[in-house]
Amino acid sequence: MKKKILALLCLVMAWALPSTLQAEEYKPSVTLYGNLRYSINYADNDNGLLERWKGTDNVSRFGIKASYGNEFGKAFIHLQTGAPADGGDSWAFTRRFFFGGFECDYGKLTYGRMTNAYKFPGFALDPFYDLSRQNATGYFAGGGATYGLSGATNGFTDNSLQYFTPNLNGFKFVGGVAFDDSDNDNDMAWLGGGSYSRDGFTIGAVYADNPEMTAVYPGIAMDGEAVRVYGTYKGDGWKAGASYENIDLTGYDNVSYVYLTGTAMLKELKTDVSVSLGLVDDGSAKGFGVTGGVFKNLLDNAKIYAMGSYADLDNGHGPYTISVGAIYNFKFTAN
Repeated sequence: MKKKILALLCLVMAWALPSTLQAEEYKPSVTLYGNLRYSINYADNDNGLLERWKGTDNVSRFGIKASYGNEFGKAFIHLQTGAPADGGDSWAFTRRFFFGGFECDYGKLTYGRMTNAYKFPGFALDPFYDLSRQNATGYFAGGGATYGLSGATNGFTDNSLQYFTPNLNGFKFVGGVAFDDSDNDNDMAWLGGGSYSRDGFTIGAVYADNPEMTAVYPGIAMDGEAVRVYGTYKGDGWKAGASYENIDLTGYDNVSYVYLTGTAMLKELKTDVSVSLGLVDDGSAKGFGVTGGVFKNLLDNAKIYAMGSYADLDNGHGPYTISVGAIYNFKFTAN
């Protein structure tokens, strides 16, 4: 099945490239970028595993993006690799994602290892993603999603093929499949969803389904499914969002996750103030959590921040994290 899908992708691109890249100058573009992120944290997990000051690299990374095309369409690739600064990995660079595709008036087609369309809305909502706070399990982590979002808001999906429609009067739709590399007979996962945007509001939903024998989409049980409903609003100087998930986890069925977040953007002070609330109704992470932080922009590409995070878990633990850190971004583009 995977070979048939890849052959179809090649045929589609072979048909689309001549018709969309015709008669206009082809323009190559290459961008090299990086995000350097580090924090000093006091983490109290209230379970004997960690209660001390700790310096943590918050998923520092390097990436390269390249495209070739014109106003009618372009082919592109995007590679990103982790670059941990704390010596926690024996390699200078760690695996993250690498995908490519084609974009034109008919939409965008991507294939490779990537953030899947179920994960992305939660990732985009979370102002504390890949920082030091209580994670999806309710305990300290220096990366991934904040408490109130499920573990399916983490990780990347291998062998993933996704198609995104163009903007259709405010509506956008996505569909995708992903494949397992093992010899299982039923090895294809799939997802689908859509959103509608107008006057600063966006509402959407996405559904993902794993095959019987393996968890192709990370964070969702094998032979399991997940649905996310979400909404966002961006006004003048503030924004807010919400996510509701119902998801099958290994050992638990139909666990619900609720995540609410808001950010005040104080432009004159070059400061953002963010807060999020999370609620999990079952499983080992069952409970309630809150995270808040203040982010000060020193330069257009550099900021410092202070934040705190707490989870009141039903298992009797009440872990919290206090964190101060810095983020530096850089980007070089050659056209």
